Order: sequence, then structure tokens, then C-alpha cells
Amino acid sequence: MKPDSDDALVARIRERDDAAFRLLFDRYYARIFSFSNRRLGDGALSEEVAADVFFEVWRSADAFRGASKVSTWLFGIATFKCLEADRNRRRHKRAAVIPTKDELLHQAADEFDTFGQIEARSELRWIRGKIDGLPEGQREVALLSLFEGRSNDEIATELGISCGTVKSRLSRARRELRQRAPLRGEARP
Repeated sequence: MKPDSDDALVARIRERDDAAFRLLFDRYYARIFSFSNRRLGDGALSEEVAADVFFEVWRSADAFRGASKVSTWLFGIATFKCLEADRNRRRHKRAAVIPTKDELLHQAADEFDTFGQIEARSELRWIRGKIDGLPEGQREVALLSLFEGRSNDEIATELGISCGTVKSRLSRARRELRQRAPLRGEARP
């Protein structure tokens, strides 16, 4: 085995050899970054992933048994780090962005507009009445989501059901509420 081969470097990293780690880093960092950037399309996130890959190499060099090439091991770690980063990015994006229709913003009552407050309360009561008419499972999920602003994961935990069940119940509840909504121009009670 050559002293500067990938396998030799990993063996030295197991012994906490900083110089060996630096050589492996210099040899693969650009490729790992490029690999991550192709998958994530975000340079800053790709830098984090590449750094995480090499942190993992330093932390778990003992886990490498030599059953594959070192490069395969490194890109395997990078693949999982990319999947994790993308999953976290989507989770935070969903939590940060709440879609709202412009007309709903205009319906919000001004705190100094008494008539607007009364109208908003009346509409809220009307919506609550429609939700109360939903089947039990859909009603629970709709109330927690729409009135309390809970996430699907929070609802699933509270009700002891899967996140998929929450999503399907919420979808059915929304469809049912759309069907029960008054036609354009029709007055709400």
C-alpha cells in the first residue's frame, strides 16, 4: 500500500493524523462540493454538506473497513448528507412560508373598525359551524390546523396518528369545506 494512497490516509486518520486528513481533504473536497452542489443547487448549503462529510470522516474513520474504495465511501456519506440537507431545507421552507390569498388579508378586521370586527367574528362563527359539521376525524384535524395553526407533525403526535393520515384527513376536510362554501355573491349567515 502506497503511503499516500486513500486507504493509507484513512488508516492514518484513524490514528488522528492531521496531515493525512488534510491530504484527503485536499484530494476530495472540490469533488464532494461539486457533487453536493449538483444535487442541492445551493452553494452555501453544498459547502456545509462538504464540511459535514469531512467531519464525519474524521469522526468515524474507524467505521471504514475497506470493503469499498475510499472515494465510494466518501460519496456515500455525501449522498446521505445531501438527502438530509434537502429534507431539512424543505421542512424549514414549509414552516416559514404560509400561503395566503390577498383577499383574505383584506378581510382581516382593523382593530379600530368595530363593524369590521363584528363582521370578522360573524364569518369566523360561520366557518367554525361548517367545520363542526365535518366527520369527527376531519373536524379534529381541521380545528388544530386552521384555528390553532399546528403543523401536520404536531397534529399527528397529539392525536396519535400518522402524518399521512393527518394529510389525508385535512385534504378531505378542505374539499368538503369548499363544497359547502356559498356561491359567489351568496350571503353567509
